[in-house]
Amino acid sequence: MEAAEKGNYIASLDGLRTIAVGLVIAFHLAVPGLGAGFAGVDVFFVLSGYLITAGLISDSNRFGRPRLARFWQRRFRRLLPAASLLLLAVLVHASFALPVYRRVGVSEDAMWTVIYLANWHFMQANTYFSSDGMSSPLLHMWSLAVEEQFYFAWPLAIALACVILRRRSNVTKPLVILAGVAALASVIALAVLYDPTAADRAYMGTDTKAFEPLIGASLALLLSMPRVRQAAADRYRILATLGALVAIITLPFLAGPSGFYFYGGALLLSLGVVAVIAALVCGPPSALSQFLAWAPMAYLGRISYGLYLWHWPWAMWMGLSHGAFKAGPAVVALCGTVATAVVSYHFVEQPIRHGRAVSGLTAPRFVAAVLGSMAVILAAAGTLRATQGFVPERQWMVVTGDSVPLKLMSSLDAAAKEQGWALDNAARGGCTPLAVELQEYREPDHEGPGDCRALSAIQDDLIERHDPEIVFWWSRYETHQRWFQGRLLVPEQEEFWIVLEAEVRESVDRLTREGATLLIAQPERPGIGLLAKCPVGDRACFPLDDYALNRDEYRRRWNRIIERIAADDPRVRTFRMDPLLCNGPEPTEPRKPAACDDHQGNGRLLREDGIHVTLDPFGPPTAEAVVREVLRSYRS
Repeated sequence: MEAAEKGNYIASLDGLRTIAVGLVIAFHLAVPGLGAGFAGVDVFFVLSGYLITAGLISDSNRFGRPRLARFWQRRFRRLLPAASLLLLAVLVHASFALPVYRRVGVSEDAMWTVIYLANWHFMQANTYFSSDGMSSPLLHMWSLAVEEQFYFAWPLAIALACVILRRRSNVTKPLVILAGVAALASVIALAVLYDPTAADRAYMGTDTKAFEPLIGASLALLLSMPRVRQAAADRYRILATLGALVAIITLPFLAGPSGFYFYGGALLLSLGVVAVIAALVCGPPSALSQFLAWAPMAYLGRISYGLYLWHWPWAMWMGLSHGAFKAGPAVVALCGTVATAVVSYHFVEQPIRHGRAVSGLTAPRFVAAVLGSMAVILAAAGTLRATQGFVPERQWMVVTGDSVPLKLMSSLDAAAKEQGWALDNAARGGCTPLAVELQEYREPDHEGPGDCRALSAIQDDLIERHDPEIVFWWSRYETHQRWFQGRLLVPEQEEFWIVLEAEVRESVDRLTREGATLLIAQPERPGIGLLAKCPVGDRACFPLDDYALNRDEYRRRWNRIIERIAADDPRVRTFRMDPLLCNGPEPTEPRKPAACDDHQGNGRLLREDGIHVTLDPFGPPTAEAVVREVLRSYRS
C-alpha cells in the first residue's frame, strides 16, 4: 500500500527509489564502475517490505485485521497494467524482430512472468550475471515475481496472526519475532545455496531473497510502536549517517557478484538501507531527506516501476546485453526507457489506479478483469510460440551443442539466412548433445552435477517440428567425466571411450530419424586466452579447461571416434573446426599447453577467454565460415 494512499506521503522515499532504479539501470547498461548496480534490487526489496507492512499494520489497527481483498486489488491495479503493456510490447517485437530460434524462449518467459513465477523459471538459465548470447528481454522480471510472492504470503501471515492472537491487544511483537526468524532462515539459505559457478539459484530464489523485504517489514512493525519510533526520531542523524555509510562502503564489494554478497554483504546493505529509511520516516527534514525529496528525484521515484520495467528490453533492443558499454546505444536506451516509463505512468498506470471506472468494479468483475488480462498475454505468448515453425521456402538446420555455439547463435542464424537456411537452437551451456545422465565436476570450487538429460527432449521436439535437413553438432563436453549407470566414468578409463562411442551411435539414430544429415564438428584447440584464466599447473582450473590445455590427447581421440563413425555411417559427416579458429597448422602430436594462436589482424584474440568467440567484432565472420563449412560438408 502506497504511503500516499494513507495520507502521509514521504517524498524522500521516492527519491530512494530513484537511486535504486538508477543503480540497476546503470548495471544493465554496463556503465563502467557500477558492476554492483544490481544491488539496487535489494534496496527495492527492503523498501517494498517496509511500505506494504506499514499499510497492512495500519489497516489491522483500524479493522482488527488487514483487508486482504482490498490490498491485493490495489497491488494488481498498481502492477499488472504496466507489466501487461510491457509483455505485449515484448511479444510483438519478438514476433517481427527476433530470429525464429528465440521465439519459443520468449513465449515461455512471458508465460512464467504473467503468473508471477519468473524467478523460478529464469534461475535455471544461469545467465543473469554472464551472457550466453540468449538473454531474455524479460529476464529482469524475476524480481517482480519475488515481490509478488511476498505480497501474497506476508499479508496472509499478518492476517493469520491477527486471527490467532485476536484476544491480545497487540500482535506486533509476535510478528517481529516471526519476521526475524524467517529473515534469519533466508540469510542462511542464501549462503548455503550459493554456488560460485551458478549463482542464479541463490540470487533469484524467493526463499533466499525473502530476508530483504522481511527486514523492511520488521522496521515497519517496530516503528508502529510509539517508544521505538520516538527512539528512532531522537537518533535520526546517527541512523542516516551510519546507514548511508554502511550502504556506500558495502556496495563496491558486492560486484561480480562476489562471494561476500552471499555471505553477509547483501545483509549488510539491507541493514544500511533500513537505517536510512528509519531516519527518513522518523526524523525532521535534513540535507539527505531534502535531496531525496527534490522534485526531479521524487518524480523519477514515482515512475520507477516503469523505469524498471522498460530499461532492460531497451538495453537488449540497443544491443547492450553482452556486457560491453557503448555510450551511444546506452544514451538511446536510457532516453527510450524514460519516455516509455512516462507514457506508461500517465496514460496507463495512473488512470487505472485512480480512474472512477476501475475503482467502481465489483470484486467478481475485478477478478475477471485480472484473469482476462492474463489470458490475453498467455494467448499472445502461445501465438508467438506457434509462429516458430513458419519459415517459408527455407531448409532447416538444428544446432545442438554447448555454450560455444550457443553464444554464437545470433551470428550463426544470420549467416544461415544468407545461405537460404532457417536455423533453430538446441544448444545448452555445459552440455553435450549426447544428453547424458549427469556430468560431474569433482575439483575444488567446481563440485556438483550438471544434468543434461532434458536436452534430448529439446532436440526431439525441434526435429519433429522442423524435419531438418541438417543437425549440426558442435561441442567439447564429450570428453568430460560423467555418470553412467550409477558409476563415475573418467577419460582415463578405457571403458569411458567404449561407452562414449556406443552412445554417439545411439544418438546418431535418434538425431537422424527424420532423414536429417548429422554434421559433427571435430572440436578445436582452445585459444591462448585460456592461459590467463587457467595457468598451467593451477589445480583450481575448471576440469574441462584443464583437459583442453593439458590433456589434448582426449580431444584427439574423440575426433578419431567422430571420423570413424562418419566413415561407417552415410548419415554422418564431419569436418575439423581447428582450421577455422586457429592460426597455423594443427600439431601432429599433443602438446602442453595445447592452446593455439588465434590473434586476428587487429591484434585482438578471436576468443578472449580461450573458448568462446568474441561476438564483437568476430561473431559474424566466424559464423559465416562455420556455416560455409557445414554446408560444404553436407553437399560433399
